[in-house]
Amino acid sequence: MKRRDLFGVLGTGIALPSCRNSADLEQWRGISMGIAVSVTYREEADLKPALEVVREAEEALTLWSGESALSHLNREGVLKNPPQPLLACLEKSRELFEESGGVFDPSIHSFLEWLKAQYQAGRKPAAPEMEEMLKRVDFKQVEFSKSKITMPPGHALSFNAIAQGYLTDLFSENFSATSALVHFGEYRVLGSESWPVEVKGREYELSRALAVSSGSGQRLSATSAANHLIDPRTGQSPAPKKVVAVEAGEAWLADGLSTVLAVGGELPSRYRDIVIL
Repeated sequence: MKRRDLFGVLGTGIALPSCRNSADLEQWRGISMGIAVSVTYREEADLKPALEVVREAEEALTLWSGESALSHLNREGVLKNPPQPLLACLEKSRELFEESGGVFDPSIHSFLEWLKAQYQAGRKPAAPEMEEMLKRVDFKQVEFSKSKITMPPGHALSFNAIAQGYLTDLFSENFSATSALVHFGEYRVLGSESWPVEVKGREYELSRALAVSSGSGQRLSATSAANHLIDPRTGQSPAPKKVVAVEAGEAWLADGLSTVLAVGGELPSRYRDIVIL
C-alpha cells in the first residue's frame, strides 16, 4: 500500500484482511474537524478537487474558529447570505428533527456549553436550572433561507452530530475513484466492492456508509454519566459505554440516526434499509 500524508501521519483504524492484496492500494491521511481522516482507494485518482470542497465546508461549519460562518451565527444570532454547506446541514437537520420528533436537535449546543461550564466550575446543576436552560433548545425556532439565518437570543447550534457524515459524503461525491473507502469521521464506500472496517471490536464488511455514536467520546464529569450526547427532551446523557453503529446509504444519515438512537430515540419509520449493528 502506498500512503500519502498531506496533513500528518495519523492512524485510521482501517483493518485490511490478510487475504486481500493491499499492494495495489493508495492511501491518503490527514486531519479534518480536528480528527484523523483517510481515503483508501484502488487506482490513481486526483484527491485535490474533493479535498478543496471539504476544506470550504469545514471553514463554514467548524466551531474551532471564531471566524467560521457557524461561529458568527452563534455569536450574532443572524447570518446573511449563508454558505451552502451551512444551509445543507440546516436542511438535513430539519429533516431529522421533524422525523425524530425533536430528538435530533442541533440547538442542544447551547445547553451542552452551559452544562460543560457548570461541571468545570465543580458543581452539578439542579433540576430546575436544567429545565430552564432546556427552554433554549428548540430547532424549530431557527429560521433559514438562502438569504438569511436567524435564531432567538441565547440559542446556539452545533452540527457535531451530522457534520462528519456530511463531509464524508461531500468528499465521496467529488472524488473520481471507482473503488474507495472514505473516512472523514464516518465511513462511506465508493463502488461495488465492500471494505472491512472495525465495528465494536469486530471486523465488518461495509458496502455503504457507517457511523458510530458513543458517549465515551467527551465526558463532562468523571463522577456522572454526563457526556456530549444529550437527549433534548430531558437534558440527560446515555451511559458513556453505550455504543450505537448505523449503516445507511449516506454517511450524514447514518451519522444523524446513530445520535438519535444513542440518546434514546427511535428509528423514524421514514428511513428504510437501515442496519443497526
